[in-house]
Amino acid sequence: MCVGPFSGFWGYASVPGSVYRSYENFQRLWDDIRLDNSSALQLSSVWKYKRRVKVQKPCPNSTARNHFSMYRTSIMESPGSSGYLIVDANGGLNQQRSAICNAVAVAGLLNAILVIPRFELNSVWRDPSQFGDIYDEEHFINNLKGYVNVVRELPEALMEIYDQNISNIPNFRVQAWATVNYYLGVVLPILRDQRVIRIAPFANRLTMNVPSHIQLLRCITNYKALKFSPPISSLAEKLVSRMIERSSMTGGKYVSVHLRFEQDMVAFSCCVYEGGEAEKLKMDSFREQEWKGKFKRKDRVIVPALNRIEGKCPLTPVEVGLMLRGMGFDNNTSIYIASGKIYQAEKHLAPLREMFPLLYTKESLATPDELAPFEGHSSKLAALDYTVSLFSEVFVTTQGGNFPQFLMGHRRFLFNGHSKTIKPDKRKLVVLLQDMDISWKAFKDEMEVMLAESDRKGMMVPRVKKFNRKTSIYTYPLPECACLQGSNNSTFRLTEGANVLNSHHESTR
Repeated sequence: MCVGPFSGFWGYASVPGSVYRSYENFQRLWDDIRLDNSSALQLSSVWKYKRRVKVQKPCPNSTARNHFSMYRTSIMESPGSSGYLIVDANGGLNQQRSAICNAVAVAGLLNAILVIPRFELNSVWRDPSQFGDIYDEEHFINNLKGYVNVVRELPEALMEIYDQNISNIPNFRVQAWATVNYYLGVVLPILRDQRVIRIAPFANRLTMNVPSHIQLLRCITNYKALKFSPPISSLAEKLVSRMIERSSMTGGKYVSVHLRFEQDMVAFSCCVYEGGEAEKLKMDSFREQEWKGKFKRKDRVIVPALNRIEGKCPLTPVEVGLMLRGMGFDNNTSIYIASGKIYQAEKHLAPLREMFPLLYTKESLATPDELAPFEGHSSKLAALDYTVSLFSEVFVTTQGGNFPQFLMGHRRFLFNGHSKTIKPDKRKLVVLLQDMDISWKAFKDEMEVMLAESDRKGMMVPRVKKFNRKTSIYTYPLPECACLQGSNNSTFRLTEGANVLNSHHESTR
């Protein structure tokens, strides 16, 4: 049961951080914020920690491919592949990306031929796009040659067995985070016997602890083989260029914010903001419409005040603005908002726009005609946000999820191991934002400490022992993916936007 603002506050109403008062605090502090533009933080000096980069050996393609050739020989009872692997990738853009990388790794592990992954129609995202709509299929196939064979469809002989319908192939259920031994001991014999196997769903169906040559497949797939399709890449490059042009006062550098304040996130979080009983009724209705009784089960008790104390509530636009101004970003800073449709956008974005007049979105940067082919395709729109955020000087994550995890990892890969990401301590932040006695100077002091902590953690590389990786390689790609860094091959970047960014920085030196 989703507990509302009255019963939900029992036992928590007096706990610091339990009540949303951020907008009230903004109004109280606005005069001090408006006048405080004297010691602006330079974007070029935000990140002070530097990781001592070790000289990495390049990935020797011929050696790696020979390794896979020997590996295939060692697990095969007869020459040739083990069979065909079909996976259904579910979820949004980056959950699907995870499934694709894992599918390539499993195909390499089993010596299987991978059929281009199929995308499930998600009830939340409602995006009918398939692989070729999001990624460049030819590029994907070519960059995996010698590692994993990829085909667009099953051979006709196999299709005839299943009446020309892949859905007729029995679905094999694989447990979450399945181990290498499970795939080799359980899945491989079935694949050899049937010559084709279909696994759905395929999110998180492979452990992070895999042999180094299989881990390398994840790296190659994520940072080399997966390139957005030409329509996405073309518009994304234009948006990056336009953000750079609009950030002339900060040397072409800008801040991107992944803002998760869409109506579905507000409803799903069960958090309470300033909308009172009317907002509660609206959110209750939306939850019932979207999730059909999920929040009314007797075993589901959610306390909004406790959610806020524990830092689980999506940050509002005004909270993001207060945090960034407190950290020292002034009103000349260009901000890109990566988001879906903001809940009550006009109302909630107004104070953020007051603090940061140079506020942009994909809708404000692109023309209606440019965005028209993307409407109704949430994954395509998310790909635009992903690319513009990837090349920002500062990325701000405000809520968990696959988008910021993949983006932080990709930025670590591109920027010498530093994620250049602000990941606020939300438990601390909600306490400060509820304090109606805090001065602007005291708040700023706390935010500067928070920024320094994000800086320190952004360059951390977890210790990875052999076969004992506890962190996601998609969030922490080093050290396994390090040999791919620094390649002059543009395929190691999502779009040619990287070239735009680099050429601009060269011209401003």
